[in-house]
Amino acid sequence: MTIFNNGRQGHTSALMATAGSFKERQLLQQAEKILLHPIHSHLISYCPTMDLIAVVTDEENLDVYRINGQRAFGFKRKSDELSVVALQWEFNGKSIAISWSDGTTDLVSAETGKVTHKDVALPEVGDEAPTQVKCMGWGLNFINVEAVKRRTGLKRNKGASPTKTDPFGQPTTEDWDTFKDDTMLEDFLQRQPDFQTLDVAPDLPDQLAMMDMEALLPKLPPIPLPPALPFMRVSQPASGAFSSQVEVDSLLHSHHLKDHNSVDMFIRLSDRGTVHPSIYDSLGTISVQLPKAWNVLSTPLLHTSHPYSCTHGLLMETRFSSSLTKKSLAYVPLTLTFIPLAGIYLHLIAAKTSQLQNLLLYISQTLQRIRAFFKHAQDLPRKFMMNIEETLEEKGLGDLVTNLFHVACTGHCNPVVKEWLVDELAEGGHKRWDTTVSTSFTTLLALLHENLIPALDRCSILISRLRGLAHFHDRDWIFSGPLSDFTALLQTLKKMRLVAHTAMLYASEEKRQFHSFSKWLRFTIDFEATEPDSQSRAEMEQRDAGVDISQVLAYIQFGLTKSDVAPFLQPEAQLDAKAKAREEASYEDTKKAIELVKEGATFREEALCLEHVAGHLSTGVTGLLKQVSRWQEDNIRMDSGIVLEQGEKGEYEVLDMRMVFEPSSEPPQEDTTAEDTAPTADEDAMSTYILVSPPSNPSVLHVHRITHTPTITNLKKNTLEYTVATLDFGAETKILDAKFADDTALLGVGYGFLYEEEEEGGWRGVGGG
Repeated sequence: MTIFNNGRQGHTSALMATAGSFKERQLLQQAEKILLHPIHSHLISYCPTMDLIAVVTDEENLDVYRINGQRAFGFKRKSDELSVVALQWEFNGKSIAISWSDGTTDLVSAETGKVTHKDVALPEVGDEAPTQVKCMGWGLNFINVEAVKRRTGLKRNKGASPTKTDPFGQPTTEDWDTFKDDTMLEDFLQRQPDFQTLDVAPDLPDQLAMMDMEALLPKLPPIPLPPALPFMRVSQPASGAFSSQVEVDSLLHSHHLKDHNSVDMFIRLSDRGTVHPSIYDSLGTISVQLPKAWNVLSTPLLHTSHPYSCTHGLLMETRFSSSLTKKSLAYVPLTLTFIPLAGIYLHLIAAKTSQLQNLLLYISQTLQRIRAFFKHAQDLPRKFMMNIEETLEEKGLGDLVTNLFHVACTGHCNPVVKEWLVDELAEGGHKRWDTTVSTSFTTLLALLHENLIPALDRCSILISRLRGLAHFHDRDWIFSGPLSDFTALLQTLKKMRLVAHTAMLYASEEKRQFHSFSKWLRFTIDFEATEPDSQSRAEMEQRDAGVDISQVLAYIQFGLTKSDVAPFLQPEAQLDAKAKAREEASYEDTKKAIELVKEGATFREEALCLEHVAGHLSTGVTGLLKQVSRWQEDNIRMDSGIVLEQGEKGEYEVLDMRMVFEPSSEPPQEDTTAEDTAPTADEDAMSTYILVSPPSNPSVLHVHRITHTPTITNLKKNTLEYTVATLDFGAETKILDAKFADDTALLGVGYGFLYEEEEEGGWRGVGGG
């Protein structure tokens, strides 16, 4: 499918070639849409699995349309200074990545239209940080490739002999278990693959290692929206990445976590030649680049990959420092050797570390929401009490706490407090007070009990599992640090859970006390509003308020002006600088601080501050992720390349790249091992096709074909064949664009002919331009 764009009118059309003879073939209009704003012609991207087209308007807003022209979702420009520089769909169409001119990338879910990862920045390299993303790639890599090949019929089962037949030519019973359901590679690349039907489960020992008890736990609920502010006329937009159950499930209970035989690779390439791969759209990335000894300035142009190959293909524009005007076009293989090296444990570690990052984000947003509701419960009562406090102070009648305590104990109310209760607070003010505090504490308790504590429990399970992997493997494996790093994290989680549980107990008690206080306050307002000698007052004097007065007095004395929950929920910024700089409090120190709080004595404030303890947790997890990133970086090769075109001074505008699987004609009797990378006659190969139109000769198309082994560790040895085909359309022809349509065809647009590649290797024209 080719997308044509008219920038002036913002007009797009989707066109598709029809079948038929050579002369009868033509492009028929599939759909048409007139847009409100012009769009950038170089920022149009078609979803690989759904009929969705992403465009970027001249206002730098992303709009995604269905093929019938209906708008599916969009993403607005973050600030006036930013512009979109690159778009990339996930291989299964579940998300789209948007890179901005400040170097950050946002990942937007195609299912919800909301951001799942926001402002993912490029890592710093050397003294200077990369300015922006030049291009991106987002593909799938299988861990056990041979298992998938056997499932799709490209390989025989391990150790199987050729198909045997009986004397009548019928297959014997030995081949009855062969899959006959026409499973293809595309079945593994769907948005929601049916892994039970695909049936590529690992062997029993690996299944035992991959058992996940988290699947038995209840799902984490979404984080509620922040409290509505006064005078808000419209509902507050959803904030954060966990505001709906769909978003929580996509990040924490994703379907792809069940696929034990693949890893999702999201690769960003910066304009300074650095490459930043990450697994499972994780926030943590690494950085690799061409050897500095080459003294070459490189700019990435394109990326391609194939699920059967752990080598990704990069197309780069290179220049030598001595001659910056002359450019070369080079194919550079990026080999991710950590994929076959770690085997099935790569999925486990990659999935769990990514899930751990998302849980940290979930915990952070939960704490922010808890503080927001706690502050909301304090602000309105404080505003009600502020005026009466000033009046009482001016008249020398003490403070509000003393006066309310006096009213609760004696029933006598001085005129100033009575006026405040009857005229200022009254029934309407009391109702607002009661509703605000009750709903805020109810939501706060739910956040502690249903969101925060279960998330901490999941973190403990994840870290315990990673500690087990580190303990029973070699010291030089993925986790290079000591086991005490995991133990320290588990202790931090243990402390945080204790603090959260204690805060929940205090909040529950304060809510009960406030319920009694609110009921008593309403009774007092109604009583003081009656006339002294009236029948109503006489009846109310005979009636009991129906509350536990001890609960009322406890709330007036403590909860009314200084909540017992405050030490646990105070912002870290309010802590003393010396307290924040102290060594992390131990579990025993935390227990002691809680006892001192009960006694009203001085305690270590930082030991009970949830935000401060969460900071220690984040620091420890970051250290673990750096170990994983360091291991990945040590097992990535990008130290070779093939120069395809050279000597050009203009910009390469017509480019495309595709990696194609080349099955061997004679399948081997046994599976090839990951270590055997030498090219053999019967080994499956990959072919990387690169389509180039030289700037100096726009009527010519060069199709480079590099056939190589699935894993390139030595480019010279692992390259099986290199050929170049040239399509010359004549001097009067100008090629505007050309792309690979699939593994067997390419389409071109220009003042000439469109050519299609036949499976037999020939070429023939299919239309005029």
